[in-house]
Amino acid sequence: MDERSTADAIVVGSGFGGAVAAARLAQAGFSVVILERGRRWHPGDFPRRPDLEDGWLWGVDRGLYDIRWLDTMGSVQASGWGGGSLVYANVFARPFEGAMDERWPDHLRRQTLDPYYDLAAHVMGVAPAGSDPSTGEAAPRTALIERMMEGMGAPERTIRPALAVTFGDPETWRPNAQGVPRRGCAFVGECVIGCNHGAKNTLDTTYLALAERHGAHAVTDAEVQRIDLRSAASKGREYTVVTSTPSDPSAPPREWVAPMVILAAGAVATNELLLRSRDRHGTLPGLSPHLGRGFSGNGDFLTLAELRGDRKDMTTGPTITTTTVLSVPEGRRSVWYQVQDGAIPPPLHALIDALLPAGGLRHRWQRLRRSDPRRTFAVLSMGRDSGRGTLRLDSSGKAELSWSNRWQSHLYRSQRRVGPLISRLLGARQYNPPTWSLLRRTITVHPLGGVRPGPDAGSGVVDSQGEVHGYPGLFVMDGSTLPAATGVNPSATILAATERAIETVIRASGRPGWRAPEWEDVAPAPVPEDSAFLAAAALQEGTRGDGVLFTERMAAPGRRRSRLEMRLSAEVRSIDHFLTDPAHAVSIQGAIDVDGLASQAPVTGTLSLFPRGVDEAMRYSLRFEDDSGRPWQLTGVKTTRSRLPLALLSGLTTLPSEIAPVGASDAQPFRALLTISVPDVVRLGTSVRGQGFTRARRLRAAARFLTFFARSALSGPRIGRTGSGPDHR
Repeated sequence: MDERSTADAIVVGSGFGGAVAAARLAQAGFSVVILERGRRWHPGDFPRRPDLEDGWLWGVDRGLYDIRWLDTMGSVQASGWGGGSLVYANVFARPFEGAMDERWPDHLRRQTLDPYYDLAAHVMGVAPAGSDPSTGEAAPRTALIERMMEGMGAPERTIRPALAVTFGDPETWRPNAQGVPRRGCAFVGECVIGCNHGAKNTLDTTYLALAERHGAHAVTDAEVQRIDLRSAASKGREYTVVTSTPSDPSAPPREWVAPMVILAAGAVATNELLLRSRDRHGTLPGLSPHLGRGFSGNGDFLTLAELRGDRKDMTTGPTITTTTVLSVPEGRRSVWYQVQDGAIPPPLHALIDALLPAGGLRHRWQRLRRSDPRRTFAVLSMGRDSGRGTLRLDSSGKAELSWSNRWQSHLYRSQRRVGPLISRLLGARQYNPPTWSLLRRTITVHPLGGVRPGPDAGSGVVDSQGEVHGYPGLFVMDGSTLPAATGVNPSATILAATERAIETVIRASGRPGWRAPEWEDVAPAPVPEDSAFLAAAALQEGTRGDGVLFTERMAAPGRRRSRLEMRLSAEVRSIDHFLTDPAHAVSIQGAIDVDGLASQAPVTGTLSLFPRGVDEAMRYSLRFEDDSGRPWQLTGVKTTRSRLPLALLSGLTTLPSEIAPVGASDAQPFRALLTISVPDVVRLGTSVRGQGFTRARRLRAAARFLTFFARSALSGPRIGRTGSGPDHR
């Protein structure tokens, strides 16, 4: 062993949890060793050639990506100094408090973590995507999604998320707060294959640079194989971390000793290390029986959309530029998830083309279809899956996952509908990756869970600070401690949770009151995703049970030109609210013609259908402005006097109405009689349309409305000839 083999703290992994823990411990004066199995990557080092031996895969030449097939789910993670930040899509997002369930303890909820989110946002230098420096405009993909949501009448549910990217002049290098040169984003769209331009604010340029500046010792090419607990008479408990050298399998193992060890190797690797220590090596036999349980893929689901026709380049801009929040009814519950656009870098297309067989045939087929990879983008969904997976060891000591897709069938069913919806709205071809279409296996880039927190070993693996029950000084600080899917990109939550946990650990280690030096410069960071979630929640509440639309036309009777005619569109936004509302109110808008008064004037108001406790079948309350801009009120009431078919039809299609100027008490209103002709009755009946995310829900909403209407018409109150509606003379 060399002089670096002992330290106050050993951090295993340099991803989002490990980088924060190492930086804060070093700032607090601890001697820190950071063990990372991967290499250091610098701008210009990341692979680009369509050749697997260019550094793409860990399993080939200790490359960038480690793709693990966990039997029932695939997991993609990065290897290198900076962990997942090297290849993630930069999104800094907070979970929506209103969608978090009882699995989330107080120390991981927004009320506790929001200040630490602000701190992490400050260190990572986050900002929403700006304009392409070469065009001065938003990326074409951004504009496409925003226009689509505006066309759907829901622009407030789409936001531009905060990104850990440097924006500005793409040609000028400037040092960031840690003295690491950065330059502005050039919108090349290669974030997820490593930024060769030098604009990503990755962990090696932020927290890890901070750790090294304060004396932390980085050891790359060191893969942890086991963790031993030993007791030293003079020092008390200590842990020995044994590493191998991936670049030289014949090299002897090395041992690193410290009283504090922080595991932050990512959810899969951290679970694997602890499971091996308990079940294979027997060095940590007292680990909780809950270890490995509660694994989640964060509800990740991927589809691809290929635009038809002559379109702009969809590969430019940061990988993700927009987030759209959906809350979709599925069965008796609502499914929350977010949808993001995703650039597919041309070098990745080239690599896939080089690896797949029959390249010549595929290229000829693409030419026939007029297919262009630059018109294709990813549709990335993240939601709240069941979080009921269990990691265990296979016969070779590697992690495997017990997972059933049926547990989150509602989520996957809803996510699968997003692709066809976007295809229909944008005129695109939609297709799923073969892992789903052929194997029904999902791929996650956000593995979480397996080391759930709890007050004791009977309910969890770690406590609220991440300390392992029964093993003082052994901590876990990465995505494995998150008890469920975040429903958003989880990196910000890992950063914030680690900031809080390591602050608590440092204070308990003889430094009471310690806080990160950056706090003095921290200001509350914008949380654009909250507004999108709130808009989705309001829409969910306002459209419970789905909605209904219908149209009707009424006019004054007679062969001569009508004195009065209305063409109305009615909307029931929530059939649930409508049925429980005593007034059974319906929103109305349309146009009205009144000879000598108004021509094609917009009209708005409400229609009350069979209100409870009132001898009325329908009450109209509408407003419009005449041609001079003066406001008018139209009030009309339909009544029924008999269940006989002709009498019932007459009552439901005849509207005695009164029209009066608004605010003119001395003005004389005039009365008119409007009717619905037989052809218009037919058109009214056939215009009833359900509003919902699926055809089945639309049909059900329409059926519930028509059933209500029929029952109310046939069983509603009857009045005599002196009804309560406006008189018509």
